[in-house]
Amino acid sequence: MFFSICAKERFHINEGDNKEDKIALVILNGFGDSKKNRKIQLMYFKDKGMDVYIPKYKVRKSLSLSIDKFSKFYSDHELIKYKEVYFLCYIIGGYVLNEFILKNGTKNIKKVIYDRSPTQERAAKVGVDRLSLLSKLIYGKILFDFSEVTLKNLEKNKEFSVGVIIENQATSLMRYFEKYSYKYGKYSFEINDINSNNNDYFHTWLDHDLMYRRFDVIGKEILHFYKYNHFSDLAKREKYNWNPFKKVRL
Repeated sequence: MFFSICAKERFHINEGDNKEDKIALVILNGFGDSKKNRKIQLMYFKDKGMDVYIPKYKVRKSLSLSIDKFSKFYSDHELIKYKEVYFLCYIIGGYVLNEFILKNGTKNIKKVIYDRSPTQERAAKVGVDRLSLLSKLIYGKILFDFSEVTLKNLEKNKEFSVGVIIENQATSLMRYFEKYSYKYGKYSFEINDINSNNNDYFHTWLDHDLMYRRFDVIGKEILHFYKYNHFSDLAKREKYNWNPFKKVRL
């Protein structure tokens, strides 16, 4: 087994087989990305029979440059040579992947899991409206660009399977701005309002921050989907009957 780890990106490449005979997992993290979270992700997925790629694709200057950077990453690492490529996408990562697919086609992408959060998906807007200077210092213009886009589903495609994980709890940031966040409209946790073009979905009690590291909660379901194109019978397909802005730990 071979590790190639640098400051911006993490990889786990299994030696001995050609790419044409292997599966690659690409994790497109969101604004909650961190060195610690990437390490946790790599440790969980590195021995699951897939080559793992965790790129640092976000560019502070703009969202469009981030899409270009990911496209270059796909090309530079010759991901097209793999037998199949799977994705785990955290909010903005899903947007970037969808834009890539719309421009380039599905290629050898076979399975995609989107992390979606009705509350956290308003965080960019809240950051721009209420914490403008701080948001610009921390994230750059990309956050402002992302606050203006609409997350759209790809059309139903038989060439690859789509899974959706729906967060049912708000982060501390969104709890603080709970009242203000309703300025953008009512919340819906219904799958048809989030992503109707899916093969399967489930609800989790995790908030967005925990989604990066609590694979003891969601990991088995992720692997189940990659293997069978659907989540297990134990996956929760009804939303939690609670106020998502109240902190809960199960």
